[in-house]
Amino acid sequence: MFQSIIRDPGGEELIRIQPNICGRATTVVNGSYLIVPPGTTAFVVINGELSPPFAPGRHQLFTGVSPFFVRLRHIMTGGEPAAVVSVFFLSTERSRFLRLGTGEIPFREQRFQITMRALAACQLTLSIANPLTLLRRLIGSYNTSFSEENIRPCLEQIILAPIREALSRELSRLSITSFNSHLLRISAAVTPAARSGLALFGLHLEQLTLAAVHVPDAEMQRLYHLEQDFAVGKNRTDLELDHLKRVWNGNLDKRTISEMMTGFSARGGHPLKESAGQDSFMQLMLLSQLLHPEAQPARPCPHCHQPAPPGAAFCPHCGRRL
Repeated sequence: MFQSIIRDPGGEELIRIQPNICGRATTVVNGSYLIVPPGTTAFVVINGELSPPFAPGRHQLFTGVSPFFVRLRHIMTGGEPAAVVSVFFLSTERSRFLRLGTGEIPFREQRFQITMRALAACQLTLSIANPLTLLRRLIGSYNTSFSEENIRPCLEQIILAPIREALSRELSRLSITSFNSHLLRISAAVTPAARSGLALFGLHLEQLTLAAVHVPDAEMQRLYHLEQDFAVGKNRTDLELDHLKRVWNGNLDKRTISEMMTGFSARGGHPLKESAGQDSFMQLMLLSQLLHPEAQPARPCPHCHQPAPPGAAFCPHCGRRL
């Protein structure tokens, strides 16, 4: 089928394609016209090579003298076979509203400093700021096999890359329980970084709103187990501190000596080691004397042989040093 006019296929997408205009079933005759509607920029692509942009208006093909148009004329007249020729139409004065899911986003949980995963849904409005930059990104991703079915998935990947990166940083600053109560705040913080990232691809982010953030149940179960272990450990620490204050009067040395002499932990009642060959009764007696020196028997003074109280440095009867 021969065609002498190449038109914009129309539609709501920001990028439209007239694919394979020089395929087996169709051929564009020499001197055909390319019609570019208002607010649109067109590009002819030959095996991944981009032509200069076509502004809105009526353009006659194959009359140029540049190497690109000479090659294009040869293709159209059958002088250069096995070429893939497509025409891209990009709207530069139109905005597009999209609802997208971000996929898994890694973030750093604040309390336990572990990496977790979240899912988010966002709504955004964007437009094309630099058609040539955007098309180079698209064609560079798919080379010569780019088709109309590739536009949406490739465009979504381009859009989500800077959004996911900015959202990961922002979620790491907040607690999990505050995600969905600060959606507007998160959106406002993510928008500048996402806008800068999309500008590198020739896109302009007009508005971004985070609709929801969801942490999977498996991730919440991990956090729950960590909180349980933390609570149990803190409870044991509090009980041990209370036991140390009430029983040992805050003296850690007494408790340590008690454990060494008895072979039993003062914190759990479990044996610390085997005490073979040791008399348990003697250990308990030594422990009692250590903890309650006032219960020790009086010792006689070596000078006057009168009984002196235990722990005394001088004899109360003769006044000499013991």
